[in-house]
Amino acid sequence: MYFYKNLYVGPSIRDPEEVRKNLRIGKGQFTIYVIALSPSKPGIGANQLEILHCVNLQQPYYKEYPPYIVGIASGRIEAIELVRDMVQEAYDHTGSGDVRAYLFPHGIRAVRVQEFAAPAPDQAEAAPAAAEAANDAAETGTDTAETAPLE
Repeated sequence: MYFYKNLYVGPSIRDPEEVRKNLRIGKGQFTIYVIALSPSKPGIGANQLEILHCVNLQQPYYKEYPPYIVGIASGRIEAIELVRDMVQEAYDHTGSGDVRAYLFPHGIRAVRVQEFAAPAPDQAEAAPAAAEAANDAAETGTDTAETAPLE
């Protein structure tokens, strides 16, 4: 899974780094909800964000298609309030409720081509390091690998 570099955090979250670590390893967190970019194609009337309980991230779909998490909250009500704040912030800065365009004004480059391509036999040892570097680049917003746009 990928995390937005300026992750939105609900006021009840005491240690966001601990929550991120637990989400990555799949440790159960009873009250944690994540706000993720919707996998639907952007456009008029399309979903922009999804609110998911962290246990949903254990399903096989999210293992194959990791979500891009832009916010974490403690409880569903707090997650809804955080989404409301994100939409209001987007509207205040852009005059539009397009949260995706506000968060990623230059487009989204979270899906890395080299993560999904099978490594050549002589590059088998370098593949885990390359995947880790690509994930770190996605978190920091830098672009160090070949990319394919997320639609």
